[in-house]
Amino acid sequence: MLEDLEGPLDDDIFVSRDAEYGRKLMKTVKSWVREMRKKKRVEKQQTERDNLGEDGWFSDVGGEDDLHSLKGSDDENVDNVVWNDAMDRQDVDLCIGMKFPSREKYREALRDWAVRRGWDLTFVKNEKTKITAICKNGCDWRIHASPVMKTTTFQIKSIKGQHNCAHRIENKQANYKYIGKRIQDFVKDNPSEGLKSLKNKIRRDIQVDVSLFKVYRAKKYALELMKGDVKQQYARLYDYCATVCKHNSGSSMILKVDRCLNPPVLQRMYVCFGGLKEGFLDGCRPFIGLDGCFLKGMHKGQLLSAIGRDGNDNIYPIAMAYVEIEKHDSWEWFLNLLLRDIGSHDERGWAFISDRQKGLIEAVTQLAPRAEHRFCLRHMYNNFKGKFKGQELKNLFWKAASTYNVKEHLRIMKELRRLTRKEGKNRLQLNGLLKFHPITGQDVFFQSKHTVM
Repeated sequence: MLEDLEGPLDDDIFVSRDAEYGRKLMKTVKSWVREMRKKKRVEKQQTERDNLGEDGWFSDVGGEDDLHSLKGSDDENVDNVVWNDAMDRQDVDLCIGMKFPSREKYREALRDWAVRRGWDLTFVKNEKTKITAICKNGCDWRIHASPVMKTTTFQIKSIKGQHNCAHRIENKQANYKYIGKRIQDFVKDNPSEGLKSLKNKIRRDIQVDVSLFKVYRAKKYALELMKGDVKQQYARLYDYCATVCKHNSGSSMILKVDRCLNPPVLQRMYVCFGGLKEGFLDGCRPFIGLDGCFLKGMHKGQLLSAIGRDGNDNIYPIAMAYVEIEKHDSWEWFLNLLLRDIGSHDERGWAFISDRQKGLIEAVTQLAPRAEHRFCLRHMYNNFKGKFKGQELKNLFWKAASTYNVKEHLRIMKELRRLTRKEGKNRLQLNGLLKFHPITGQDVFFQSKHTVM
């Protein structure tokens, strides 16, 4: 290597140097340049602080001095507290240097910290790279947090001033999601708790005053946290059916989807667990009750069910189905799958009981024409009392239905007809509730034993 040196007569003098000397010289120059840049940057920051004054705010987000903004802000320092899931429901004091896995987790911790102390906050900066909050009442307290070295980890960089304001019972930071998380355990143990009593509990425990509408939304959110999101559960029905069939052999899980729409819409779902099916076939009577009910949740529809009776006269579920509406086509679809799983009437000799749903009667007649099909007495009485009112007629109705003796049944029916004639009622109105008995030659109820589902 040749180095150019200036001689006394401005003549160029070239002196031979080795390569190691050149590398040392370049390293020295680079180090000197870095020191000069760092000195200028510190002077510029100090000038900005002086211009802002004592009440101003300076953020060092994104600069190279993040490593030096706090003592020991590197990840290896164990003095800085790292937020974990166990702290979510604890009253933890926030301090300088505390780290959070994400910006959202820091916002949740800051909200909980402020509500527990009765402070309402205003966010001066609420950005992706910086969050600065001050007291809403006007005191000189403020807190600032920003990412660590451009990562998703948020860290509290500074806390200034002190709170000198009183506890506020009306706090905007206590939104319905925050309250829902705080009352989740209570709602789980008391799902039927009223809104007014729940509002008083929130005022006592969380020390905030909220409206009944916010209490309603908080309770609804708490139930969603326990039960999960309904829309996400509908999206995983295929996974649920596959899991049930894998771990509960003999189960039938059938989905009917309308693929003409985008995204596809669930129309019907049939569920028959293998364990329940085997228990019904092995230890229950050949008796099946059929009924349907409305679903009052977010997604409307109707739930069809098949219920049996065990040896102790307890209700035993057999199968169920979600359908769009209770009609002949849906009942036929449900009964066809049910008889496929438990066997036809010719094999088992099933007896059915139901209400007088039009589509259900035709479906049973079509799929099990020789099966005994009777009607629920409670539904029959609802039709009876619409035309024949009074406690005396009610008592005679239930006596006629609950007796095992045919003569006693006929005697009660005779008395029932006498009272209806006495009141001027047309006896032909009873034809919808009576059936001709081939042995006695007289009318009797559809069923001679009180049976209520």
